[in-house]
Amino acid sequence: MSSIVVGPWDDGGSLLCVRFLFFLVPGPIKYVRGMEKNGGSRVAAIAVVFMAVIGVLLIFLFPGSPEQDVDYHFLMARTAWVDHFYFVDVWGRPLFTTLFAPAALLGFIPSRFFALAISVAAAWQTYRLACDLRMSRAWLVIPFLLGQQTFFELYSNLFTEPVFALILVVALRCHISGRIKSGMLVASLLPLARPEGVFVCLFWGLWILILPQRERQTSPCRLKLPEASSDRARTSGNAVNERERGVRMGTSGDVVPRYKRLVGRLGITIILASGVVIWWFAALLLTGDPLFILHNWPATWHTDMYGHGTFLSYAQRSQEFAGVILIVPFILGLLRGFRSSYLSLITSVFLVLFLLHSIFVKYGLFGEAGFPRYMVSVAPAIAVLTLEGWNTIFSVKILRPFVIVAGWVVVIFSILQSVHYLDSMVWARDAVAIDEMANWLQQQYPSLPGLIWSNARMCIILKRNLKDCPPAGNREKLFALLEKAPAGTIVFWDNEIGPNWFGTTSAEIEGRGYKLLTSRHYSLPALIVPPGRFPGIAPLFPPIPSREIELSLLKRTGD
Repeated sequence: MSSIVVGPWDDGGSLLCVRFLFFLVPGPIKYVRGMEKNGGSRVAAIAVVFMAVIGVLLIFLFPGSPEQDVDYHFLMARTAWVDHFYFVDVWGRPLFTTLFAPAALLGFIPSRFFALAISVAAAWQTYRLACDLRMSRAWLVIPFLLGQQTFFELYSNLFTEPVFALILVVALRCHISGRIKSGMLVASLLPLARPEGVFVCLFWGLWILILPQRERQTSPCRLKLPEASSDRARTSGNAVNERERGVRMGTSGDVVPRYKRLVGRLGITIILASGVVIWWFAALLLTGDPLFILHNWPATWHTDMYGHGTFLSYAQRSQEFAGVILIVPFILGLLRGFRSSYLSLITSVFLVLFLLHSIFVKYGLFGEAGFPRYMVSVAPAIAVLTLEGWNTIFSVKILRPFVIVAGWVVVIFSILQSVHYLDSMVWARDAVAIDEMANWLQQQYPSLPGLIWSNARMCIILKRNLKDCPPAGNREKLFALLEKAPAGTIVFWDNEIGPNWFGTTSAEIEGRGYKLLTSRHYSLPALIVPPGRFPGIAPLFPPIPSREIELSLLKRTGD
């Protein structure tokens, strides 16, 4: 069993350190006692504000995106207003596109602020989940999230994983508090955020059907709570007990046979299909095609699209989604999760996605690319399990005096490691060069009859959408676009995405009736930690090489 919470500052050494940290606050002892009384919510609020400030800095320090998916998602959200099928597009994720479409009208930077708000909300809900579970030092889940390198990469950008994480943590909170149907209703939105949501919903339904007794034990009212919470716990416990009796017994008070209870629960699990039904109905209204989801299934989501990996691919890169140092308490928390009734669902949801992606990458199913960022979908579960492991480590009497010092060292190093990880994403630097090329193009050619591009950022900067400037898709579609493009059409091409995604170089395009306007080579150093900037910490992190890229602008000549 996990240690029962007395308060977030339940040891004397921690209390003294906290008082010292807040020595500038008038009445520090009263302030700290207030934090204790509030369950650490003020510390959590400070941590959330700190997280938001870092996110704002990242938005301006990294004007571009670490992956092309960000730019494509933004363009789909913008294009949805003129081509409505994008609201229900499978690859674009209907919930994500619907949420971001209003922000996309304001621009790329406002959309990133909205993405940051979603991630901050997910972090706060993760803290509330830890509070619901009565975990010590619940506020630590917020810096633990920042210590997850992949979460740090995604949380200020337009990725679908943070949206999934927010829905998941809210569903978990509903379920653990005893609001089973509300939890299923929220979880039904997961397939609209990411395709893995279908498998999570299937598992969620099996959890309700097969493990009713264990399910009931996950309610916090089953835990031994502090005396101050006993009245509320008894009230919550009575409510849950009434729901339990309603499932086990009929109106006459007789015990309902097991098979009838199973049929009754099966009917309840239909709630988990609500999101997909809404998606299907919206697609029918917008497209008139009752099989739109099937017909719109991405062509790249097929077997062997990105080849095969090993079953241990995700395990070998677990430090990226759990944290370089935080991997130790995470593994310990995961092991304890197997034995803990109130952590069983959280542990199981993490394992579902982890094993699912491990199987997909081994057999090359559903276009699995093997990106560790996919695990950001369960970042709240990872943070909670990390906290469980952390509390277990420092429940050892000999280690308790070092909890504050260790906490600061681990959190600071983990966040620095996350910064280094994001800075090593070379595509995030391309925006500097692309913006310069776009400025030159707009000065030379204020109006463009058409645009063909390899990097989607150029389409964003020039305020185009996917309807008037569709992506090339592949080599054959690119040649078709080049052939029917009107005179004066501009082609923006780079020497990496162009050849690797579309199998074409700028020289080939030039040979198809296009004139080279300019071609520039850029050497882009790391944005935050270039070589020589921070010599004091350089030995702790491997050097980040410069990004070498060549960008070209071509124009179609008249016939």
